[in-house]
Amino acid sequence: MEHAIFEALHGSLSPEAHTRMNSELALKQLELKTDFSLAITNVALSSHADISIRQAAIVQLRGYVGRHWSIGSAKYEPGPIPDQQLKSQVREKAFSLLVNDNRKLCGVAAAVVASMARYDWPDEWPQLFLQLVELLHSINKSHTHSAMCVFSEWVSADMSEQHMEQIGILLPELLRIFVSTSEYELNTRAMAVRVFSDCIEIISNMSSAQKAFADAHAPPILKEWMRPILDVFKQPIANDNGSGSIIQLKSECIKSVVKAAEGFPKYMLPYNASILEALWMQLQDIQEPFVHAFVYEDSEHSESATNMLVYCDEGGSTYSVDSYLLGIFEWLAKAAEIKSMRKFFIASTENNVGTIAPTPFFGQLVSVLMNYAQITSEMLNDWVDDMDLFVADEDEEGYRFNVRVSVQELIQTFDMLFSRPLAIALGDAARERTELATQWRQNQNDNWWLVSEAMLWAVGLAAENIVDHFEKGTFGGQLDIGALFESDVWPLAQSAPFPFGQGRAFVFASSFAKILPSNIASVLVDASCSAVSNSELHPAVRLSAVRATSNFCAYLPEDITRTHQAGFINGLATIIPQLSEDSAHIALDALHSALQVDQGITASLEPVISQMAMGIWQKYPGDVLLTSIVIDIVEDMAGNSHASEAFTRHALPIIGTAITQGTDGMVVSSAIDLLAGLVKGGPSPMPEGYTDAIFPSLMQVLSTSSDSEVLQSGQSCLKYFVQKDAERICRWHDNHGVTGIGLIVRFVSVMLSPDSSESAALFIGDLVVKIVQKCSALISGDILTELVRVVTDRLATARTASFCSSLVPLYAQLSLRHPAEVVSLLGSMSFGGQSGLQVVLSAWFKNYMDVQGYYNRKVSAIALTRLFTLSDPRISEFVVQGDLIPNAVNKGKIVTRSMSRINPDQYTQIPAAAKIVKLLLAEVDMDVESLFARASGAGLSAAVDDLEPDGDDDWEDDGYSEGNSYGSGTAVDKYSYLSDLIDGGIDFEERDDDDDDDDVLSDPIYNQDLNEALGSFMRQVVQGNQGDFHETIAPLLTEKEASLLDKLCTIS
Repeated sequence: MEHAIFEALHGSLSPEAHTRMNSELALKQLELKTDFSLAITNVALSSHADISIRQAAIVQLRGYVGRHWSIGSAKYEPGPIPDQQLKSQVREKAFSLLVNDNRKLCGVAAAVVASMARYDWPDEWPQLFLQLVELLHSINKSHTHSAMCVFSEWVSADMSEQHMEQIGILLPELLRIFVSTSEYELNTRAMAVRVFSDCIEIISNMSSAQKAFADAHAPPILKEWMRPILDVFKQPIANDNGSGSIIQLKSECIKSVVKAAEGFPKYMLPYNASILEALWMQLQDIQEPFVHAFVYEDSEHSESATNMLVYCDEGGSTYSVDSYLLGIFEWLAKAAEIKSMRKFFIASTENNVGTIAPTPFFGQLVSVLMNYAQITSEMLNDWVDDMDLFVADEDEEGYRFNVRVSVQELIQTFDMLFSRPLAIALGDAARERTELATQWRQNQNDNWWLVSEAMLWAVGLAAENIVDHFEKGTFGGQLDIGALFESDVWPLAQSAPFPFGQGRAFVFASSFAKILPSNIASVLVDASCSAVSNSELHPAVRLSAVRATSNFCAYLPEDITRTHQAGFINGLATIIPQLSEDSAHIALDALHSALQVDQGITASLEPVISQMAMGIWQKYPGDVLLTSIVIDIVEDMAGNSHASEAFTRHALPIIGTAITQGTDGMVVSSAIDLLAGLVKGGPSPMPEGYTDAIFPSLMQVLSTSSDSEVLQSGQSCLKYFVQKDAERICRWHDNHGVTGIGLIVRFVSVMLSPDSSESAALFIGDLVVKIVQKCSALISGDILTELVRVVTDRLATARTASFCSSLVPLYAQLSLRHPAEVVSLLGSMSFGGQSGLQVVLSAWFKNYMDVQGYYNRKVSAIALTRLFTLSDPRISEFVVQGDLIPNAVNKGKIVTRSMSRINPDQYTQIPAAAKIVKLLLAEVDMDVESLFARASGAGLSAAVDDLEPDGDDDWEDDGYSEGNSYGSGTAVDKYSYLSDLIDGGIDFEERDDDDDDDDVLSDPIYNQDLNEALGSFMRQVVQGNQGDFHETIAPLLTEKEASLLDKLCTIS
């Protein structure tokens, strides 16, 4: 057996592919023999075998443990599982590999031991933990390192709050190793810190369930660790022990500090200032070596700087300062959010009370960040080789994380927390960096563009808030945008040898499009239009000009962009066919923006636009991002009265063919989504013949498809057909006399049958609601009754909250219109021993908070008030689940699944009327600040404070005074922002789907103040004792609910 394994391992290392594949197959077959694990462990222990064979044996053993050691393994494969006697022998031999003299073997063996521990400790291998702790005290420091390797994998992957006893034993040992600077190697000490970080995370995870335990143990633990961690931060990046290891140690230390800050913000407060001071010194010390090592590859200091900041150990692992810097920037972002740390970043100015300015430290920090933000040589080389990477890295949510992206996130955090002080700091730093770039440019140092580019990039990150301050007149001129154009933008725009710098000039300028003087804007628009069309320019310049086009078209006045609209669109037509799937989205975004400028010009270019949009979709129909943009374009073109007919004539045959002849469900689904865009964006009623041309084909596909994506897309598409052409849908009929609405109801019945999956029918609720809104007057009562019966029948057996909550809006809509009739109809139906009313109310109450959509939530709440007001005994006598009853058995414990099965949660049983009151009070409570902010009079701030629990973690939860501050003033001032948000006064990029539904927008409920309506309802209930409130409902309210109700009743 061992010989066969040896031969197979030897073959698996062969450079010849056929030999390697056969050997790997042989190993797979050998794994199925009972004694394989023992035999391969013996090979790993054999001193006569080559080290590569032994290492391969251990790697193979690790895989075997995952596949065949336990049936509980996530990677388990069918085959014999070793018995306990055999496992015991293998465990003992595997453990002995930890004390091997070869560090590589020990590292892989540690992974094997950790894998076995996952399944065997503590039941079958109870001595393992103490054996490892004993190794930590070994005279041979390699043995200590091996034990640390095991703990590094084991604690992170498999230990939890259930192992606090072991963590309590382990923590002092980890600290001993960490602080023993002369006794242990730096990489062993770094591993100790890594395990400490995992322990901190485990303790913090249990703080919610066992706060007293965490509060008792966290402070002394942090006190012991923070001092030596600070000492590590203060050490220079290079020392006599070798730079690579100290970088690894520093990286692990900053990760542990970040985890401690996340888990125990209050207990980290005493150390934050010292940490900030130490890390600030590090950032200053590292910045020059960093740019010489990673940015200026032609620097005479490049080699020495690289040797300082990058290290490869004997095992081939590379340690770079990057990971350390990423941790520093992450911690700084967290520090800025802490109230007591704000004094290091911002301060009130002496001359103008209430005005906030950056501290000198903050100004210097921003300048240093600009230095770190420079494009590295590696990034440049990657971009030259692959423009898709350039596009991805320039996207706001790129997938590569590096120092520049980390700086981006930090600046964006600053911008969110204190935008005006950041703008001032950016202005000061920009002047400093501009002076350096200008000096280098005059001295013909080609690195000047990197300095300018990074500075413009950093300022551009805060462009939105800077522009906002300019428009509101609250900026004060601390950042001279005009001067930046003269000193940096124009020189970069003319620097043909540096295309990525040229591109930055376009993107930066477009970020400030709203506030550009018209003469400068005209020049930039003309230059961008030319760049988009010029095929001789570097791709980076053209792509950047494309990005700029989106902003120019979106934010500049029409009289500036109109003359270039045709040029933009025609230029995009030349570049889009050249772009890959990963880059085409920026051109489509630009096209979408360009369409908005002038509808007449857009219509004149319809052939070009339809070819671009439909061509890119035909090329990449499965790309979700590209399809979503094409759908937006389709909607816009369908809504352009000058272009709609022509665009539909070009697009509909392509879409129809894909729907009816497509064999790939993903493509068919995508095509139906495009059809939905055509219908949604088009007029109402739709043009004559439109429905007749495509509706029958769509229904045919939906009636035969079993693909969930196709069916979901079909439901959404049918919703828009009903919305836009309800009358024609109801009149149309097939050869058998079945009307269009009849086919849709039949489709709904199929989708809601017990055999259909809930995920496939996720949007049926929206379709049914639209039928009720648009067709109630057009169809017979029998059809509507059948629709309610079908939905209720499925609701009775629904399992998932998302599916149940998608069906609830139907009953809310019906209850708004005819509450008494709905109750009678549902009461007359029976499903599995329950009335339809009981089925609906149970599902409605249980899933009330899961109902999606601003409008649907409002309708659901108002509908419940209508049902309550009926005082129907069929509602008031129905008993439902109330409040959770505290479980004394599980109190203070971390409840596992098995524990919850043995001692399940219990709830009170209350009348449905009481449940309605509780749900509506919870709805008000969610928006309690905005509700009380609308009321005037004394004592409202105190009223709000009484309802809010006291915080104790020092994390910032209010703003600073900055013009229209929301961190000071009256209650109305304080919560005006939240009120605007709830009233729909603030526009977000991700708008609710309700916002473009005319039926929703025209419904008075959409614009009704829900909190005021519910407050008025509650006062009527209490004052009129509706539903015997005082006798049957009030005693069932919790203390918090009763308190909120009392305050609601005090508002007139």
